[in-house]
Amino acid sequence: MDQKNGVKTMPRQKRLEAKAIKRILDARTREIVGWLYEWNTGEILPRWKDGRRENVIYE
Repeated sequence: MDQKNGVKTMPRQKRLEAKAIKRILDARTREIVGWLYEWNTGEILPRWKDGRRENVIYE
């Protein structure tokens, strides 16, 4: 743990690997528009096929 300003914090990890945990679908057409990935850091981020979309569902 790092000590910063009197507060203990965990060292920041680098994103090294990720796995797809869900598909992102267009809510109207059900077409796959991306995937949701979980990184080794615990972060969960989307990866879009052709740019960010609105009105989506996660499956």
